[in-house]
Amino acid sequence: MRGGGVLVSLGGDIAVAGEAPHTGWVVQAADGSDAAASGDGESIAIRAGGVATSSTTVRAWKRGGVAVHHIVDPATGLPARGPWRTVSVVAADCLDANIAATAAIVRGEAALQWLDRLCLPSRLVSHDGEVVRTGGWPAPSH
Repeated sequence: MRGGGVLVSLGGDIAVAGEAPHTGWVVQAADGSDAAASGDGESIAIRAGGVATSSTTVRAWKRGGVAVHHIVDPATGLPARGPWRTVSVVAADCLDANIAATAAIVRGEAALQWLDRLCLPSRLVSHDGEVVRTGGWPAPSH
């Protein structure tokens, strides 16, 4: 008898449990959860754990003519002003992935060494669109 597996996706956070498909669960990395699925997009396959993406572009608005977003730097009480607009992280579970992705936005440039030291596969996108991979995040196959 074969067991079942599940993938649950809620707005950029993904958790998987049970037996994964033979090739793993294929997940597309994007700046926002509203991005259309595309054969041209960057994808990874996961077999266990979770993936989360934090972004400064999805929950963003203007206040007094100044662009702000929902990720607050606890040191300043203001929206984080680091180099990353989006960070995606794979971890042992979805909660850990979400914590690391959000912390990476706040940590800024220091997030690269931090994520690598924690061996958390991560994809960071700068405000100008440059993609940086660390911790074993696979390079795109196309």
